[in-house]
Amino acid sequence: MKLIIYALLTCMVCLIIMPTALAHKRRTPAASPAASAASVTGVYENFTVGKGSGDLEGMRVVIVSAGGGPYAIVQIAQGGAEDPKPEFVQANVKGMTVDFTVGSAKYTGTVTAAGMRVKDSGGTTTMLKRKPCATYFR
Repeated sequence: MKLIIYALLTCMVCLIIMPTALAHKRRTPAASPAASAASVTGVYENFTVGKGSGDLEGMRVVIVSAGGGPYAIVQIAQGGAEDPKPEFVQANVKGMTVDFTVGSAKYTGTVTAAGMRVKDSGGTTTMLKRKPCATYFR
């Protein structure tokens, strides 16, 4: 009788311990550049329409992984009623930081849960909110 009780207790302890042991995450090797590029991919924007003028102002940055590396599709609106022409530029991604150049202006962005904080070569900082990817292809 004692043997049966010990066997049942052993099985119950195993049933409690095994799911916990199997649920532990395994350590992965160091993240590759492709993996870090994938973590920042998305659509970031802060387009607004001027109340008095109706002009479109702001910036949209779409980070995509294509052709073996990350690229940025950048639109900068400084007035006008239509979406600005997109510029397709190569981006450099290190962790959660993205660097890209549009024309003569250099931009550095830091991706957070809220979006991307972009600083241009003149020192101006802009916060771009993260949008669902489907919003870019509407």
